[in-house]
Amino acid sequence: MRDTRFVALGQAADAWQAYGRRAATLEDRSVHTLIGPLHRSGWAGPAASAALPRVDAVDDQFEIRARTARLVDVVLDEAAARFAQLQTALHDQLEAAQAAGFRVGEDGVARPFHDEDGSAADEWTRRIADVVHQAQRLDEQVAGVLGGLRPDGHGRTGADDWNRMSDAATGVAAWLGVDPKRVPRPGSDPQRVADWWKGLTDQQRQLYLDAYPQLVGNLDGLPAADRDTANRLALRSHLAELTGAGDDQDRDLERSRRLLDRLERNEYGDPKEQLFLLGLDNTGDGRAIVAVGNPDDAANTCVLVPGVGTTLDGMSGEIDRATTMQRGAYAQAVGTGESVSVIAWLGYDSPEADWSAISHKRAEAGAPLLDGFVDGLHVTHGSGPAHTSVLGHSYGSTVVGNAAHSGDGLAADDIITAGSPGMDVNTVADLQIDPHHVWAGAAKDDPIAGPLGSIWGIHDNEPTDPSFGANRYHVDTSGHSGYWASDSQSLANISRIVIGDYDRVTLDHGRAP
Repeated sequence: MRDTRFVALGQAADAWQAYGRRAATLEDRSVHTLIGPLHRSGWAGPAASAALPRVDAVDDQFEIRARTARLVDVVLDEAAARFAQLQTALHDQLEAAQAAGFRVGEDGVARPFHDEDGSAADEWTRRIADVVHQAQRLDEQVAGVLGGLRPDGHGRTGADDWNRMSDAATGVAAWLGVDPKRVPRPGSDPQRVADWWKGLTDQQRQLYLDAYPQLVGNLDGLPAADRDTANRLALRSHLAELTGAGDDQDRDLERSRRLLDRLERNEYGDPKEQLFLLGLDNTGDGRAIVAVGNPDDAANTCVLVPGVGTTLDGMSGEIDRATTMQRGAYAQAVGTGESVSVIAWLGYDSPEADWSAISHKRAEAGAPLLDGFVDGLHVTHGSGPAHTSVLGHSYGSTVVGNAAHSGDGLAADDIITAGSPGMDVNTVADLQIDPHHVWAGAAKDDPIAGPLGSIWGIHDNEPTDPSFGANRYHVDTSGHSGYWASDSQSLANISRIVIGDYDRVTLDHGRAP
């Protein structure tokens, strides 16, 4: 203990850090130069079916190794610092004992140079032994924490590997005092959440993401990239728990697999369409929030709130719709250089296609969740321009109406509805926003916007009615779900609103800002 060179621990930490960076680089390279090209090649058949799952596991292997290496780095770096402190404390005790007239042998026992009081020698021996015992306890702790970070060694990656990595991260976090009780509660003010997150060290933030992803992934006020990291880890852990859980969990297992497959498949596509998993709740019908494009960097962000019957089972369809909207917005923004993010926000419990769809309760419950999420987008956005719109489809517009009508309103530049049965308000004046920035559209044969919107008292006045006071953008599509049809005027008009190109929106009535 007295003469050990603990600087070697620091050097080992540096080596593990370098290894982790290398593994992360290889993960990225495997996605873009190996896995992605194979998926885009169109390769199909028995050989492809056998090979592609194994190829897909390559980046998972690198990611687990990168995360594990970072954890080892953290442990060794902290151990080096703590051992060095104890070594300094030991040297201080040895020097103080010598100055007091005692010599300390290799056995750690203090003996007087002359015939001083033996009780004083015992006290010096006790002090020295106390430091040594602290070092021994630290050594045992470090060994225990590192023991949970052993590599799997079988060259494959399964659900259990992610859980082992998460369990190991929890052990490291506990040893370092990264306390889950310090995580802000769900629904906390996004600015307070952002301040808490920024106040942590890089090491602490990484440990919260690795060890407690289910606690931090849904927090409004965290950067999109961090929420995505946490929620993907939480999704993998959930899948590991479901594997082999029995037939009663088949629905949950299947929808979770589909969501993960969709998230990973997008890694091989257009970088502008990168997916960010901003929220995840596996209970009941399930909820998820998925952004197409990073909203923290986007000049234009639209939050798409779906309606009746939307569950986690059909989240891939909502991602498709958000992708269509993003592509439409980019097509309208050609030459501007402005970026676009569209977020499929299933952050509330949407009603089923039954009597719950004519109730206000689900919309009232979802409104504060939507309000907090939109506030969080503003908190985490970078220094560039930020134009935010919220589009409610079907019952989703009722959620939007409740959010805009409540409290200090919805922090959106534009509110858009498509196929709305009503927003639970009578006129645009109840939405606490410039009426020229409220846009409503409905297909002529939409059965939801027509019959339900005309029944006063269910969800109040229909937004496309001139008496409501909103701009009615032209819709040339059919039915309740056709608003995003390619090459339609409906999609073009929605896209123009999303990027703030109001003069090019074709209106049936109203006036653009």
